[in-house]
Amino acid sequence: MKNGFKIFDADAHVVEPRDLWERFLDARYQDRVSWRQPFEGMDRFRPATVDGRYTQSHKTLYGRQQEAVRWTTEAMRDKYGPVVEKGFDGASVAESMKPEGVDLMVLYGPGYDMWVDGIDPDLQAGMARAYNRWAEEMRETSGGLVLAAGPVPLGDITRAVEEVRWAYEHAGTRCFWARPNPFNHRTLGDRYYDPLWELLQDLDVSFATHEFMGLAGTSAGNDRFESFVEWHSCVHPMEAQMAMLAMIVNGVYERFPRLRVAYMEAGSAWVPSWLHRIEEHVELAGWLETPECSRDPIDYFKQNCWVTTECDEHLVYHMIEELGDDHILFETDYPHPDSKYPNAVETFLSQERLSDDSKRKILWDNAIDFYRFPESHLPDFDQADAEQAG
Repeated sequence: MKNGFKIFDADAHVVEPRDLWERFLDARYQDRVSWRQPFEGMDRFRPATVDGRYTQSHKTLYGRQQEAVRWTTEAMRDKYGPVVEKGFDGASVAESMKPEGVDLMVLYGPGYDMWVDGIDPDLQAGMARAYNRWAEEMRETSGGLVLAAGPVPLGDITRAVEEVRWAYEHAGTRCFWARPNPFNHRTLGDRYYDPLWELLQDLDVSFATHEFMGLAGTSAGNDRFESFVEWHSCVHPMEAQMAMLAMIVNGVYERFPRLRVAYMEAGSAWVPSWLHRIEEHVELAGWLETPECSRDPIDYFKQNCWVTTECDEHLVYHMIEELGDDHILFETDYPHPDSKYPNAVETFLSQERLSDDSKRKILWDNAIDFYRFPESHLPDFDQADAEQAG
């Protein structure tokens, strides 16, 4: 809690442990996933290989983007302190979030390892299982502060549905995610994924997309940009925009009206303009090309979609003026180099164009509505107040 506001960090991260796959991946996959620096003396962010191929782009592995944004291990230690040396274990992450006043956070990962082009669907499903096992440990060791969205192995829809069921029933996972990028030449609007949407809707759990710049695969800007400034400026919002577009116009929300989807780490101010543009095109050619988009795209957004805002996105007021404040979530983006930690919450609260009611919704209420976690997954504020008073 910060200044009387409960804080739900709807989109956070950690640097997953180097031995994540060694500890949690089934033995039959162990020799297929490894972790090694491209060259001796290099300091790259979790450079994993799957079946002998790096899952990150050569631009992030061999370029200087990491130095450009000051996200070397040394820089992380300077900014985030002991949690880096302790490997972002659950207890250390929970402790490190106290300065922000975060009461609950949801992690999204792994950003690259499961999503390399052409990955064996069986291996991808095995990696999702391993991550969900690790996530269960994070929840326990953090005292319930650190939850994680379960990655959905999209390579095979049968395996995807099986893993969601397993994670829900055995690991206590109550939210799921995948990258917004095309996978196996399918967008998220493809009917191939309908069994997944049906299951998530029936379980009443949320789904989110999350981009991570640097994938060795298809992503906006990868075909033309080399620098962090260019690639990162476009990849997060544009991939979210395209995923939202595909799901709206191809009838995902028409067929699954109770599905809840958030488009994470892409900002919010673009949403009104983007929905207007989609609407104009559906009006023009939708009668032939997108017959399953029978309603105004804005209606689908208000019914099914959420987006996030970061603490210094001052144009969020424009989103609120056009579409209201019910579908905006807050993120600290911990522990990325552009996070304003440990002042992310204070920075957001200082925005003068937002009312306290809007701040309260964005910092807590909207995430409660989006995730709809059971009571077992929510903090006990009465107990926390009692402990603080004691």
